[in-house]
Amino acid sequence: METDLAAQGRRAYRAVETGDLGDVAEYIAPAWVNREAAAEPPTARGRGPAAFAATVRWLQTGLSDISIHEREVVVAGSTVVSAATLSARHTGPIVLQAGDKIRVAPPTGRRFAVEHVHWTEFDAEGRAVRHFARRDDLGQVTQLGLLPPTPGQLLRTVRWALTGRSAAARRVFLTTPGTLPVGTGAAAGHPRST
Repeated sequence: METDLAAQGRRAYRAVETGDLGDVAEYIAPAWVNREAAAEPPTARGRGPAAFAATVRWLQTGLSDISIHEREVVVAGSTVVSAATLSARHTGPIVLQAGDKIRVAPPTGRRFAVEHVHWTEFDAEGRAVRHFARRDDLGQVTQLGLLPPTPGQLLRTVRWALTGRSAAARRVFLTTPGTLPVGTGAAAGHPRST
């Protein structure tokens, strides 16, 4: 039986939307690498289901009401290209790292919707092994009022720095767990028995 690779890619979208990682090893390979993880928590920059889990937890920390609407999908051999709209509400800190600098954007409460194109390569078992994307990050930060920063966002940023919430958000970012749910087979990097 041939694996529906587009459906496997949608499983990753559902995990991002819901935070459910119970079956992650069924669609993310032990060799998984996300080329977009450079600004994400250190555990997300690793390999395998645990790195994917760290990305999901990081997104779930800063965003709520996450929805990924796939508009178009093309499967070519073992590669899936998916054009999608990501929408969410910014209800927690968005934390990004560039080199030694870790930046915290306190929650704005605003909604955003931006276009993404994801390329995912799959192994012979139908599990994702490589991912990269083109995203409208500028559109996202503009819709959230982060660039240019609104007066309210500047005030929130100063308030967060003075009250220690930015420092706490940095600590959470640096210690975002890549652990997998116990009892699913995912913790060992193996698919669950059926």
